[in-house]
Amino acid sequence: MSKSKKSAMAAILALILTIQTGVIANAAPASVSQAGSTAVSSKATAFGNAVYNKASKLLKETDVAYAKAYITKHIRSVTPYQATMLVLKLENAMNDALPAKTDKVYEIGIQDKLMNLYKFGEPINTTINKAKDDTLRKVLINLRDSGYRLYTTEGVIFPIIDYTTLKPYKPYINKDLQAYIDIMIVESKKPAVSDAALVIPWSEVIERGLAQEAFITTYPKSNRTADVKLKLRFTELSLFYGYNNTPLFKYEDNLLDPEVRQAFDSVLKDSDAVSKSALLKKLKSWSEVLESNKDKLTQEVEQYRAKAVPLD
Repeated sequence: MSKSKKSAMAAILALILTIQTGVIANAAPASVSQAGSTAVSSKATAFGNAVYNKASKLLKETDVAYAKAYITKHIRSVTPYQATMLVLKLENAMNDALPAKTDKVYEIGIQDKLMNLYKFGEPINTTINKAKDDTLRKVLINLRDSGYRLYTTEGVIFPIIDYTTLKPYKPYINKDLQAYIDIMIVESKKPAVSDAALVIPWSEVIERGLAQEAFITTYPKSNRTADVKLKLRFTELSLFYGYNNTPLFKYEDNLLDPEVRQAFDSVLKDSDAVSKSALLKKLKSWSEVLESNKDKLTQEVEQYRAKAVPLD
């Protein structure tokens, strides 16, 4: 497998102001207190602006690990809008840096050592603690500090964004980005697909789709709505077509996987939930077409899904 293809596969000073308002109020008239508060507020604003500008510059000019550490240290000093923008820029930087980080992991002397060291699903700190080679440790520490974790599929180990590292920023950012991070934490902690096979229950595929739909409905103008729409598109494709190694219909007899039927029946029995969800309404219609064809992949079923969820 070429390095570019592997990359594609693989293809996020706290200013503490203490104002002794009681002392100030006793020492001077109210007008002086207000003036002092205004001065402090102006300094805080200036500092916050300086932090925002420097962090934005670091995200463009330095390794993402350094920029991320600076943001973590100073995020309390900026406004919610600035914090939101910084976390969005940080995620962009983490995505932009991912190909180069992946190439580093694929280097001879790194990948082979990881193969003998890394256990699927273990935290990156566990892998770091087991590593004795200094070069390998430096690579892994940089990945951790840059906000990545390790993952493996198709016989290779590579980094993916660990969205749990963005969770500490949630108190300082806008609600839409908070909700987006929650969605991405679920995705990064347990990716749905590995080696072209579904590795989570079908019921969880639907659950994730409902979370994606709720985000799009609640935050239609969010900076990350387009990304979540793509995820919902992938979820719908999954529920109508399955995966190469986890087909919706069994290859030997073209019958619907019983686990899919069970997941559909379970979620669709709540008529109130169905009435409030476009995704569930679409699944209900899909389920009814399947039932009318005795859960078999017939020409009618093929034509229906091609129209309901086109592949292109």
